[in-house]
Amino acid sequence: MIAGESLAAWLADRAGQQQTRAGVEAFVREWNGERILGELHAELTGLADPRRDQVIDLARRMFDRIPLPELMQALIARCRSDPFFLPPLHPLTSEVHSGLLLFHHAELSVGLGVTGLDMLAAKKAFRRGGASIAFTGVSNLFRYVKAGDALVSFWESPRIAQGFRAEQAGQCRLVERRRIADGEEFLVDGRSQSFVVEHATGDIVYLQATIQTGAAPLTVEYDSDTHVFINATSTDEESSRVQMMATLLREMDRGEAVPVLRELLKSPHFYTRWHIMRELLALDAEAALPDLQRLAEKDPHPEVRAAARQTLDLFFHDEPTVEEAQACHA
Repeated sequence: MIAGESLAAWLADRAGQQQTRAGVEAFVREWNGERILGELHAELTGLADPRRDQVIDLARRMFDRIPLPELMQALIARCRSDPFFLPPLHPLTSEVHSGLLLFHHAELSVGLGVTGLDMLAAKKAFRRGGASIAFTGVSNLFRYVKAGDALVSFWESPRIAQGFRAEQAGQCRLVERRRIADGEEFLVDGRSQSFVVEHATGDIVYLQATIQTGAAPLTVEYDSDTHVFINATSTDEESSRVQMMATLLREMDRGEAVPVLRELLKSPHFYTRWHIMRELLALDAEAALPDLQRLAEKDPHPEVRAAARQTLDLFFHDEPTVEEAQACHA
């Protein structure tokens, strides 16, 4: 029977579909009820003010105790018994790896990943333009179940701080290049450290714990050839969502949202303040002008002040300053 016929039969078989769903739900109950996961979640929740080293220690203990062979055997057995069973674990994918999210908490996520040899080869063969070295801003603990004889380069950069400025980003530098072995574990502080898998002779299988505690506000990228700064993006999910919603409101031309957007200019993240300012200007330039003037004169971040002043000079060069406008009203 070909796959198309199997799928058609399953779609027409209500009892078969219910059996598949029951298998998925049973696996969810078993995995979520696993004592190791329950204890980890309880310990994380019990940390009133978690420190980065505490969360890293919990991640390492989970690596030691996670029943990885049993988990994979259970998943494989279920897939063999039911070809329509889908592992109820969130997939983790990129151009060079695929995997499953095993555990998630605001402070810590743990995943099982595979970097295929074919994935690495395809990335190198079909790469167009320059490559970059990313400093993620978060800490990642890796343990290599199967290292694939990978050759890895380790990099350092100026530490990413709250008051990050592009002009002070400097350059990244190579620290060392070496092979990694099966069972090896290393911690990468993404605020100032990164690594690149340059070559491998086999597939790479690893556990990865991402520690959000103490994260930097930005992911920073450097050119892999010149090692100079090229880009930065937010690591804060809330700020990213705020920016997306602000853009959506502007695209929908929702002028009544101006008061809400003005409140969002209080964000502690300089890149969010400027994004909101841009959307406000596009939505209602007249209403946004006082805030633009305030940012130009008083924003704590120099790049926001400079961008606001340039915008005033380009589009509002005849407008009074905040102090002049207040004096006129007085």
